[in-house]
Amino acid sequence: MAAKKEEYPLGTPKEHALICEKHDLMPIDVTCEDCEEFICSKCAKEDHKDHNWDTISTAATLSTRGLLKAMTKIEEKDIQQIDEHIQKASQEMEVNKKKYKSEVLKLQKHYDAMVETLDKIKKKQEKIMRDSLERKNVDVSKAKSSLEEKRKKVLQRVKSMKEKASTMTDIILIKTHRELTKLISTEVDYKQMSDFLLRHEGGDINETMLESMMGQTFDAEQITVTETDSFQCGENPIVVVEATNEDRCLLVNTDFQNVVQLSKSGTKEKQVNVVVCGVCVTDNNELYVSDVKNMSISRLSQSGSVSPVFVTDPLVPLGICQTMDGGLLVTLGDNESDFFQPNSDSRRLMRHVTLTGDVIREYEYHEDGQTRLFTFPDKVTQNGNTDICVINKTREYIGELLILSFSGSVKSVYPKQEHRHNFYLTDVVCDSYRNIIVSEEKNSSVHLLSSDGEFIRYLLTENQVNHPDSMSLKKSTLWIGDYQGQVKVFQYNPYTKV
Repeated sequence: MAAKKEEYPLGTPKEHALICEKHDLMPIDVTCEDCEEFICSKCAKEDHKDHNWDTISTAATLSTRGLLKAMTKIEEKDIQQIDEHIQKASQEMEVNKKKYKSEVLKLQKHYDAMVETLDKIKKKQEKIMRDSLERKNVDVSKAKSSLEEKRKKVLQRVKSMKEKASTMTDIILIKTHRELTKLISTEVDYKQMSDFLLRHEGGDINETMLESMMGQTFDAEQITVTETDSFQCGENPIVVVEATNEDRCLLVNTDFQNVVQLSKSGTKEKQVNVVVCGVCVTDNNELYVSDVKNMSISRLSQSGSVSPVFVTDPLVPLGICQTMDGGLLVTLGDNESDFFQPNSDSRRLMRHVTLTGDVIREYEYHEDGQTRLFTFPDKVTQNGNTDICVINKTREYIGELLILSFSGSVKSVYPKQEHRHNFYLTDVVCDSYRNIIVSEEKNSSVHLLSSDGEFIRYLLTENQVNHPDSMSLKKSTLWIGDYQGQVKVFQYNPYTKV
């Protein structure tokens, strides 16, 4: 009975109408929509006079009409939408399965590579042992042959003496016996050092080290960014932002064409009059810039002076970053041809150089030596696995990410060919876990990629950033400059190991 009262607030359909507890003998025949209560007509006039109320019969008639319309909508639209969500959920489950299989395959490939390496080490040690065995047994084999020859001669002498002893003179007998004794006493060169003394001493099987070698499994959802500060610096695009530490950055805005140092609260601390396309802060806190006006790589002093270090003329220096070996990577291009349509004489390349400008390697063509790597190479950084990440602008407002091995071969391109016209990638940074972060201006987003350039998820969307043009990641602080002169500072929280 209690369950029925829960289902029918006024009782079961067969029960008589309820009587108002406040007004005796007054039937409950009114519903108050504001209070969602069933009351009598006297309550409606006294306690609910300013509320939206109606008789139960009228409200039921209206509800029935509305319910019929609602049922029609539910049947025609809502159920269809639910079915679409069900289908989408099923598709997402299949996508998740494919992603799972892909990650397991990557894990298996890495495991196989480790096993293959261990197998090579094992075979190398086996060869060392086998070679040692062969060398040792050569000596033993020689000694064995000498002993067999000695045995043969001794037996022959013994046989001869037995057969001829009765006919031998005393002198011959004594002489033969002496020779036999001498033959027996002659030592064969059998060396005890010929023993196989090579031993294998097993190394320490360190589980922690093996886990480190196998890599890490992590949940990318745990990587979060939280806005902590923001400030306005002019109204034009922030083309370069480079953090000197977690509290301040160097900034280049197309509005004033020089390098400005600001705190993350937006306070201007210093200004250097130099036109640059890129800024690099080394591990020793030295500042190198791609000095466009002087067509060189220059160093900025703490006092603000500009000192050219080496010339890039006739090529214009563009992006710049420090390499893991302490040198520099510099992207370069000529200004003799259209940015996005280089002719046969155009140079579009990247150089690995020392801090004094000595060229270590040039990256200009694919492995065939003829096909260009770049249309217009812009921002550049090196990942912790030594890969080089370059923003390559292929057309106006179209940009892609090239991931090159340190030797210069293309490992991957992001996004895939069929999606490249939808994206305008503008900058790239890498975190300490070798994840790649790229800013995408056209759709106001920041993408999180794996070290091999596979899309993981959107790190920031248009709700958090507005057409980002430049980025810098210093430890756990992510700086982003946009096309309207705003700089936002985020706390970057990496994942924890699963």
